[in-house]
Amino acid sequence: SDTSSFGTFDVSNPSDLKLLAQTNYTLSAPGTVPDRQDAPHLHDAVVDPTGKFILVPDLGADLIRVYSVDSGTTGASAVGSVKAVAGSGPRHVAFAKAGNKTFLYSTNELSNTITGYSVAYKGDAIPEFTSLFTFSTHGPGGSVPAGTKSAEIEVSPDQKFLIVSSRGEGLLSIPNFDKANSTALRSDPLVSFAINGETGTLTHVQTAPAGGMNPRGFSLNKKGTLVASALQDDNRVVIIERDVKTGLLGKIVAFATVGVGANNGPNYALFSE
Repeated sequence: SDTSSFGTFDVSNPSDLKLLAQTNYTLSAPGTVPDRQDAPHLHDAVVDPTGKFILVPDLGADLIRVYSVDSGTTGASAVGSVKAVAGSGPRHVAFAKAGNKTFLYSTNELSNTITGYSVAYKGDAIPEFTSLFTFSTHGPGGSVPAGTKSAEIEVSPDQKFLIVSSRGEGLLSIPNFDKANSTALRSDPLVSFAINGETGTLTHVQTAPAGGMNPRGFSLNKKGTLVASALQDDNRVVIIERDVKTGLLGKIVAFATVGVGANNGPNYALFSE
């Protein structure tokens, strides 16, 4: 069986990274979606708000693996996992912290859904994750065309909004970047939700153009006023303005063509601040 791995590195010397430990995973049998879940697929690694745990969604195994951060020789140790909905394929996760409450959100690539969890901490024990809901990346009752794959998920810096990207829809349009060309361009969406800080529930706020096709990754600046969106299929990165109070995305204020060539489009776009 094919393997997937989780590794930790010593980065105390940036010019000489050292592998501390690596854990390899296999599946004894294919999952609910055999052609996509024929092997583990650890897709993301996110540190929780306490800095004591790392969550790693495994798209192939329908698990969110939980590791405990330690200062020993391995850097982190596997301590448990959270079961995802069978066949959902958790891809990326994001935490939201409101007062003394913590929530975890997973975007699930294979089912094109978002799952929300409440997170309960009890001393140094493994957090308890309680599923709150699972619904479409477009909100309750929403749907997507065949072939759609959800991608990135981010919580705004003020912890009040959540955004997910969806690949392969192409149902929105944006003005052409060539001002001499009036032909509109197809775009996949970035979908924004307001987070209820008491219950963790999500309310759909907006479905806005991501700036092109296949928004595999995006990020917000520290103020939450801008979104950098990486459009893999269009070899483009765009910067989109964002209203912090309403969570609404506005116009594209900058763009760059990058990675031109087959299978060479941008995967992620990060701000350096």
